[in-house]
Amino acid sequence: MIEAYFGFKKPPFSKELRVDQMIDTYDVREAGSRLAYTKQHRGLLLLTGEPGSGKTSVLRRFVDGLNPQTHLHCYTPHATVSRTELYRQINGLLRLPPRIKKCDLFEQIQRAVTELHENQGKTPCFILDEAHLMDHETLTELILITNFQMDSKVPFILVLIGQPDLRDKLKRRMHEPLNQRITLRYHMAGLSADECRAYVQHHLKISGRADPLFDEPSMEVIQQLSLGLPRRINNLARAAMMVAMTQKKAQVDSDCVIQASAGI
Repeated sequence: MIEAYFGFKKPPFSKELRVDQMIDTYDVREAGSRLAYTKQHRGLLLLTGEPGSGKTSVLRRFVDGLNPQTHLHCYTPHATVSRTELYRQINGLLRLPPRIKKCDLFEQIQRAVTELHENQGKTPCFILDEAHLMDHETLTELILITNFQMDSKVPFILVLIGQPDLRDKLKRRMHEPLNQRITLRYHMAGLSADECRAYVQHHLKISGRADPLFDEPSMEVIQQLSLGLPRRINNLARAAMMVAMTQKKAQVDSDCVIQASAGI
């Protein structure tokens, strides 16, 4: 309905966005530069942000740029499992034979990572999403997983992704050894007012609407209510367009945004 009313060629603010259609914001550039450094030098990267800040989108771009000849991409969205289950997940991502005991899984994973890096010239890239939900014991186990040859080599990439709670959790004394192993870290804070405006216009344009659909006051309200978080911007913009359509308006104004915010 929105598409026909406002003349879009496809649904606007869809999360089904190609990597090459992503807009370069400050957060995207800064997180991307740290991921690129980690890709080249290996090690641990901590990426945090509020829900909807764009962490997954940045990771999609990063993974899309990995050469399968030089990197093995291992992503798990379920980092909340027990220590043994985490080993089993990593073991499965490395396409290794199943093992029952944790010690057997550990030794097999260590051998496989070393073999990939030293003999096949391929760097495993482990991405653990929702890491803020990991319990303290599982986080501590990451120290053992990332310890190679008496901690003298780093033949892998490990990216920990989570909400801001993860930063606080890693500051606890019990996690100081893991915290010290983190090579780079970045927190995605959300879009500025100018970026929010450019973000909205970008999504309208790739959906087939080049001329401004949201007036200037509505852009300011969207940025304030969404806190600059892309997912919230998407939801609020779609809802505001629905309000404008039901009121038979040709343009989305601040009243439409405020009314829409009450229902989402």
